[in-house]
Amino acid sequence: MFDRYHVPLRGRADETREIDQGFTGERAVTVFAGEPGIGKTRLLQYGLQAAEGRGWATMVVTPDADSALTPLGALVDAASRLLTPDDLQTVMRGAAPQYWLTRLLADRLEVAAGRTGILVVVDDLQWLDAGSLSAVTALIHDLQGVPVSWLLATRTGVYSPAHQRFLSRISPVVELPPLDQAAVDAIALDALGGMPGPGVENAIKRAAGSPLLVLELLRGLEEEGLLRPARGLIDIVDDTLPARFGMSARDRLRQVSQDALRICQVGSLYGRDFPLGGVLDIIGRTATEAAPAIQELLDHGFLVDTGTSLAFRHDTVHTAATHSLTPTLRRAMAREVLRRRLHAGEGVATLAATIASVAEAGDDDSLELLFLAANQLASTDMRGAADLAVLGARLTAGHPKHADRVAALLPLVLAGGQVEEAMEISRTLRPLLSADARARAGLAVARQLTESDFDAAITETGAALAIPGISDETRVQLLAVRALNFANKADPAGLLSSLEAARAVADEDRDGLALATIDATSSVLAFNQGHFDAADRLQRQALERVARAGTVAGLWLPEGLWTAFMRTVTGQCSEALRLTDEGVTAARAAHNVIAEAYWMMVRARTLYDLGRLDDARTQSETVLDLGAQLGLGDFANATAGVVLHRIALRTGDISLRDTVRPLIQQLASGVGLTRTGRWSLALEALERGRPSDAHAQAASALASLREPVPSMTTPSDFADDITLAYICRLVDDRASLSLVASVAGERASLNPGNALVSAVATATRGIRDGSAALLLTAAEEVRPVGRPLVTARLLEAAGMLADDDVLALSEALRLFEEHGATRDANRVLHTLRGRGVHKRPKPPEDDPSGLSQRELQVAQRISAGLTTQQIADELLVSPHTVVTYVRHIYAKWGVNSRRGVAEHFARLAGA
Repeated sequence: MFDRYHVPLRGRADETREIDQGFTGERAVTVFAGEPGIGKTRLLQYGLQAAEGRGWATMVVTPDADSALTPLGALVDAASRLLTPDDLQTVMRGAAPQYWLTRLLADRLEVAAGRTGILVVVDDLQWLDAGSLSAVTALIHDLQGVPVSWLLATRTGVYSPAHQRFLSRISPVVELPPLDQAAVDAIALDALGGMPGPGVENAIKRAAGSPLLVLELLRGLEEEGLLRPARGLIDIVDDTLPARFGMSARDRLRQVSQDALRICQVGSLYGRDFPLGGVLDIIGRTATEAAPAIQELLDHGFLVDTGTSLAFRHDTVHTAATHSLTPTLRRAMAREVLRRRLHAGEGVATLAATIASVAEAGDDDSLELLFLAANQLASTDMRGAADLAVLGARLTAGHPKHADRVAALLPLVLAGGQVEEAMEISRTLRPLLSADARARAGLAVARQLTESDFDAAITETGAALAIPGISDETRVQLLAVRALNFANKADPAGLLSSLEAARAVADEDRDGLALATIDATSSVLAFNQGHFDAADRLQRQALERVARAGTVAGLWLPEGLWTAFMRTVTGQCSEALRLTDEGVTAARAAHNVIAEAYWMMVRARTLYDLGRLDDARTQSETVLDLGAQLGLGDFANATAGVVLHRIALRTGDISLRDTVRPLIQQLASGVGLTRTGRWSLALEALERGRPSDAHAQAASALASLREPVPSMTTPSDFADDITLAYICRLVDDRASLSLVASVAGERASLNPGNALVSAVATATRGIRDGSAALLLTAAEEVRPVGRPLVTARLLEAAGMLADDDVLALSEALRLFEEHGATRDANRVLHTLRGRGVHKRPKPPEDDPSGLSQRELQVAQRISAGLTTQQIADELLVSPHTVVTYVRHIYAKWGVNSRRGVAEHFARLAGA
């Protein structure tokens, strides 16, 4: 009877046109939004049918209401068609499962798309968990230009913050309006098999353009025998509406048999889809015994058979089945379902929503599951993990039995952004914990606060250190974190006192890793005081401790990065590049994507210092993409973001400058990296011809020059002193100019063998004294160091001071052009023309591709049909780096797909 109610799609011509554009490459992502019953799922079905007709592959993601707290659950279910069980098991049990699932899916989707194209459908997007939403965002970004079409549907309304963020990045979202009367009449004609009479037409107006309600009304009329032929039309008997119309799904469920209702109720506790075998086990029925009840539910349109499981036809039915249970009975039955699912091998994190719904004070088993779920969920949804931890704390408040477990979850609560809740939990726990446990709770809070609030972290460690009776081991760890925050806060007195106190109670055998952190922090202090050799010795000592503890130096973060940073800062860029390559290799071998991202940050800075602007840009963009996925925050902005901003200034790339400026402004207005952000804004003001603004932005740098902290870039770039001196000269701030020269000179005297700091000292004196000769000397001093852009800037400054020195300006021009610093080169050309010397800008390289060597290698492999992962494996780079190269190729060649790249490459090869 119901086959006729699977009617053709009506009234959605505009929407189907948008779906069709996804198959032609005109539209990569289509998102439909609307109320339940408005026809979103029907449009997705149209897309799937269209894909099948074109021979495209498909992947369908169908989350339900419980999926919001099921990390990657719906995405993993959908991915099972593309990934092997071994693939999924390896990914989900390893570190950073969200990242690695994204990478595996990107590769498999690209392979599938390479054959025909693939359509990815996500229904009920609002129920997707934060990790899956982040993964989908990354996949859409990384697969640009690949024949992958995304068709998504979401309910209107406000759901999770992750859902709102996702929608804000997708533009535009297509809002589905109610169907017009012509479309409603067409649906009635399709469903009834004849023209509707005036009674039916009046009745279906009550559905307010909702296709679901129209069909429900017509079904009800037919079921209750209220339709009759009349004068060639199909009309209503006595203008009577069916009893089911206007009834809620819950009311309709009350009319089914008790066996059918119980199947619905138990099934609803699994989710939108449920395994028949699991439900039958719980209710104690065989399939044969339950067959009549199941058929009843299928006949009445409550359930559908997917071929592998049963599913509720609509969310409204699923919700009605759940709410037909009293709260107490629902919780008790949910426990039975939970036990069976755990026994069947489902992961704790995937059942987080159910665990949260059944957890009760005094139920130790459910509370233990709640704590375990919070820890497992943290890898993909920190906010969801925090919610579970807060719930656990509330359910165990005042009970010492679980106090230690709750204390261990405090960092999750803070990482999830619930600072006030974390502090309240900490206060509640203190009377229940031993002295050492209280101090360790404070230590956990302080470690988390280190990422956002240095003063609060120092306060927290101070309170923990004041607790009587704490162990020396805990005290050393507290002091190490305290020292780290004093270093971040640029408080050398607090840093020194913390380091002295830590070393006084530290034990070489017991506190190896804590002492390694103390050594590394001491190294940073010594370096910022200008004692490079002492800093190097301390860092070597730290690395030796780490090795003795069995930790891989390349995975000891962030302290393990410091050696490479020191090499870069002191002008040993080639050595720094070697160290970063080793670090990236170690991180990849360990499948530690966070460590890989950190090493790539150092590498981006090193490449920039070497004057390899194209490579530095690619590396920085890759880091920022990874940072967004992994939540690396200010550290990524302060390295890769700053490098990109400087590249934009040197190349005159206004679009890049405007793209990265919000990151710089975020640093400038923040707490921990304010000087770094303001110095970048000072450089921009200088490049835009506003020296007074540059001087104002540099005020914090000048105020901190004599402090043992990075005054401008973090970590320091001593060549910044040259620019700072130049800014002071432009605004005639002689006192500050003398200060800059004095500080640079003192640093050089402390490190007489370092050519870079010697050159900087000579250069700042030259700017102070207006001496072209000193600037030329500085340029020759820095030339062997391998900082070509610094050399060029010094030659330019010397040429500007000496009216007749065209040679220095010409050499500066050559270096700027050679390294792609277009804006700098144009500035020197302007100066030369002012002196009557007319030089032409350097013509582009005689390469018809217009690509860098690495970009050309990527284009060649795209034309050969290789996937992103295969290209990454061949070129020994990360897949994210390949994606960045592909975006550059698109921009340079004016194409928007990999097919376009292959065609363009073929034309070049045949030319």
